[in-house]
Amino acid sequence: KLSPLLLRNFFPKKGEILSHGIQFASNYYFNESFNRTDNESMLSYIMTFRNRSTITISGINDYVKLAQPFDPTNTGRDSLAIGTQHRYNSLDVLIVSKPQSVFTYQLESIFGGYYDNGHRLSFNGTIGYRVQPYVNIAINANYTDLRLPAPYNDTHFTLIGPKVDVTFTNTLYFTTYVQYDDQQKNINTNVRFQWRYKPASDLFIVYGENSLLTPYTPRFRQLVVKWTYWLNI
Repeated sequence: KLSPLLLRNFFPKKGEILSHGIQFASNYYFNESFNRTDNESMLSYIMTFRNRSTITISGINDYVKLAQPFDPTNTGRDSLAIGTQHRYNSLDVLIVSKPQSVFTYQLESIFGGYYDNGHRLSFNGTIGYRVQPYVNIAINANYTDLRLPAPYNDTHFTLIGPKVDVTFTNTLYFTTYVQYDDQQKNINTNVRFQWRYKPASDLFIVYGENSLLTPYTPRFRQLVVKWTYWLNI
């Protein structure tokens, strides 16, 4: 793997902008024979405001040579063949609010190409609210529209996932996360209780469930208990 990075920043002495600049980043992957298998190259303009909120606009170039059959829609249709090569470009816009606020948000939109000369439009968003000092509430949402040639044709799906973190004390924590996937028509639920009974030592109790929505039918359930103890020798 090779990951070059080149960044040029500018720091205005006045105004609302703390810094802005151009960044080039890339990840190149090779197999054991040093033949390229895939890479992603990104040219970005990044603007950071004095309140630490950011705006990032990126042009992305992707190349993938498939090492195994791949269904680009994850719908169980025919898969793209091993060894096929796919190149496409896309535009990414990311807006992140100031992290110190009780109300936070992160918004992202991706538009451009996709596998097999297809097209992709995706919207991602996270909205969070902190009830100081005990509760942190967040909602994650994703909408993706894929336009591909036959047999895939047009596919769109939505993910919605509320999350709640509760801090009872500085040693007791509770987290619950629910995700609805309208592509698979199921709901994932994860509930975690954490007790930090001493520094770097924890007891976790986690309940997970995956269920079909209509009719409501649990596909699997699991209860996991994890205990860690830091032994300082």
